[in-house]
Amino acid sequence: MSGAHSFIDAQGESRRLLVALDGRIKLFLLSAALMVNLTAGGVRVSLLLALLAFALVLGAGVRAAAFLKRMAIPVLLALVALATQLFWFREGEAIFTFPFLFWEMTVYSGGVARGMEIASRILGGMATLLFFALTTPLPELMRAARWFRCPPVLVELALIMYRYVFLLLDEGGRIRTAQKARLGFVDSRSALRSSGILGGMLILRTFDRAERSFAAMRCRGYQGALTGITPGKLQTKDWGALVVGLGVLVVLFLMH
Repeated sequence: MSGAHSFIDAQGESRRLLVALDGRIKLFLLSAALMVNLTAGGVRVSLLLALLAFALVLGAGVRAAAFLKRMAIPVLLALVALATQLFWFREGEAIFTFPFLFWEMTVYSGGVARGMEIASRILGGMATLLFFALTTPLPELMRAARWFRCPPVLVELALIMYRYVFLLLDEGGRIRTAQKARLGFVDSRSALRSSGILGGMLILRTFDRAERSFAAMRCRGYQGALTGITPGKLQTKDWGALVVGLGVLVVLFLMH
């Protein structure tokens, strides 16, 4: 998470093309890509979406290792979905049968096809979301959300949560480092005790930080709503990205 946070902040300042695109265009293209991923049948379209998202992330300056690391859990979920459909979806011809404990497990061709389709949709959808998350600075995303009439309270909560989740992680890391320096994790018993103390201290410091942050916001004129910059007019590059993106999605949809 801290790596993504640093990337978004840095790239938001460098104004790379994929990062500097208007958040409204990205939100619209994200919604369209997810709809294509869900409605197009088969495996091809979803896998092509995943490959396209990976290529665009590399073009935006993200390291391949960072993207693949964040795709590890979606890949695991895709494998679980594939494995479950192999044995629960009993349609088509039986491919092979093998004994498992007291049962005879049979894999059907329909189960393989359905499992591959669900797994590919998981990979395509998560890769698309990761591309959007890794190339969109949060302030730009929140401006776009407000333009699409997202409730202000949700925007404020998202901004505050995003800001303080990294402070919470840093604070937890400092506490854990101090505990390790005092031999708090030399064995399983001390590690369990130190983890409990760490959790309790984080909760107390979270409440303390929240009170101090709210007091600071009130001193700076906070009256229940955060102010932000209203999105301006869409530029030529934004319209061009919208046309190209929709064209690519239409081609992918027709390929199924």
